[in-house]
Amino acid sequence: MQSSIRKLTYQIYKEDYIDMWEKFEGDRNKDGIIVEDGRMIDITDPKWGHPDGRDFWDLDPKLNEGTAMLYSPSVPQEEKLAAGSKRQAAYMEQWWSSEHTCDVEKFEVPGCEEEPDTPVEVWVVKPKNLKKRKNRVLFYVVGGGLTGLNPNAYPIERMCEEHKCVGIVPIYRLSWQAQYPAAINDLHAAYKWMYDNADELGIHNDKVVISGSSTGGHLGLAAAFRLKRYGYSPRGIVIVSAQTDDREKDGDSMYTGMWDSVEQHDGLYNWLGRNFASNRVGPEALPNHATVEDCIGFPPTFMYQSEMDPDILQNVEFYTKLLKAHSFVEYHVYGGAHHSNGIWAVIKNCGEPNEYSTRASISFESNIEDCFKYDLRRPWVVEDYKAAFKRRFGE
Repeated sequence: MQSSIRKLTYQIYKEDYIDMWEKFEGDRNKDGIIVEDGRMIDITDPKWGHPDGRDFWDLDPKLNEGTAMLYSPSVPQEEKLAAGSKRQAAYMEQWWSSEHTCDVEKFEVPGCEEEPDTPVEVWVVKPKNLKKRKNRVLFYVVGGGLTGLNPNAYPIERMCEEHKCVGIVPIYRLSWQAQYPAAINDLHAAYKWMYDNADELGIHNDKVVISGSSTGGHLGLAAAFRLKRYGYSPRGIVIVSAQTDDREKDGDSMYTGMWDSVEQHDGLYNWLGRNFASNRVGPEALPNHATVEDCIGFPPTFMYQSEMDPDILQNVEFYTKLLKAHSFVEYHVYGGAHHSNGIWAVIKNCGEPNEYSTRASISFESNIEDCFKYDLRRPWVVEDYKAAFKRRFGE
């Protein structure tokens, strides 16, 4: 569907950041009415959304203003560095100055084999009164469009408390700091450090579930391909609204006010650089670059998606590859939801929970618990992982 919405937003992000919202408001009238293929569409009309989830439907695009600057092609790199550093410092100040229900400790860990000289910051989140050893692990990848890492927006401590597990939170490099594969290297380094220091951390390194939303889901899936290559075997992956592909600029979603197909295009372009929309990178960059053969031995995966996520059809394609590879996989699509309200519904961290968000969240949380409670890895998957690990590291 070639829509005037996409043309408008693509034009916006090519223009100077300062006046892009004036341009937006000039093309879309004050009532939110746009014309698409001769039809009149009011994108603020809550009838687009599921009746139980309309609270989150009409999001102000200006909420995404700071993020848009950090991946806009027209903003110089030095300005992105200055603005990104300032915003990231504010996020960290907010986190460390807040009261916490869990014990949170910060570590600097060695880089992975592919970038050994670059240390990575990793947080360890431990609920009160947790047992001292062999605890389950939630390896949580914070989202933020590859431009921001805001732990305050995600219920990391609540999830660790509810699942009685230790949280491992990698503070990976963002696109304005370093392009691909920096973030994947950082997640790899964090996982390796966690695995190697299981006894000291009081964890069971064979009971690790990877989770994340939006960019967190994207990087969690991509990192799983890297971990698979190195012989690691996560217990499962439970993610929501992940980006899996970069080869469809227009995407398949309608514009919804925050994180549409054009924003995703520009965000991934800023991260991949010359490798964008090419076959030069594989699934360790974007999961749907995988072949079916690549997906053999992939961890059990639970994917949650909003109907209007930009690359939903590419995510469906990735899901079918996992099916063909005989991996354990489930795929949940929520109708009447766009990228942002779908994420908030699942993680229950925006506004008061309603029937829609509670229903979605119960399913999401139950899948995390399933991965902890049951070993859903297919038998040949575990054997393949163990064989690969033995070949690389010995007994």
